[in-house]
Amino acid sequence: MASIAVVGGTGAAGRAVVREAATRGHDVRVLSRHAPDDGARVPGTAHHRVDLLAPDDGTVAAALDAALADVDAVVDASNGMSPGAMKVFTVGAQRLAEAARRAGVGRVVVLSIVNVDQGDYGYYRAKAEQERVLAAGGVPTTVVRATQFHEFLELFLGRDGRLGRWARLGLLPVPRGVRFQPIALADVARALVDAAEGTPPTGGAPGPGPDATTVTIGGPEVLDAHDMARAWRTAHGSRRPVVGVPLPGPLGEFFRAGHNLVPEHRYGTLSYREWLRERA
Repeated sequence: MASIAVVGGTGAAGRAVVREAATRGHDVRVLSRHAPDDGARVPGTAHHRVDLLAPDDGTVAAALDAALADVDAVVDASNGMSPGAMKVFTVGAQRLAEAARRAGVGRVVVLSIVNVDQGDYGYYRAKAEQERVLAAGGVPTTVVRATQFHEFLELFLGRDGRLGRWARLGLLPVPRGVRFQPIALADVARALVDAAEGTPPTGGAPGPGPDATTVTIGGPEVLDAHDMARAWRTAHGSRRPVVGVPLPGPLGEFFRAGHNLVPEHRYGTLSYREWLRERA
């Protein structure tokens, strides 16, 4: 049994990692700004309140030192979408790297995105910087780059989504000319905990630092966004017509170029339609 600290352990990916690590019998510490709701708390885990973006360096350092004492591995599943929150990938990563080194942590594992260093999308640039900061922190680091989660398509389908103006017209909008290779959060969590145990799921490649390894994992199938939307519509009993619309900007360019696909690295076992059935 090892002691594993999960940074961002109350987010979607973090919760999956906490469950996987606890199921394997590890001592799990959940690091986040807020404690998990009682219904979401995994039995046998401990919560440590840590705000990586708090203004006072000393307060953050003290909280991290307490949370990482005698920890064997750290899994960083932190996330932030707004420009302010994305500082967790730079300022927060630097603070975490320094604390992991002070605590003598054996390994840092960070969740990232496939080919993230090939995109000009602001979020992706921040994630690539997070990889570099942690890899340069003086602790052996494994970067696990995953394809988009099964939940990702829903960011486009809702009225408040990226293509919301089309959804508000009663349509089911999806990015035109885009394919995805979606993967289940449970499969991603399995890979992250494997890496934390020192046995990553694949051989890996040189990472963004002298003592870093990059592991790439993808879902079990490559699907056209239209086909995914039609499957989603059937699963939800919707009659909204599926329509392909342009996804502008660097993110659309990244997807249309196929940088989000790694068919040579199929790892996930749960297909998109199986995932939809599980949620029904």
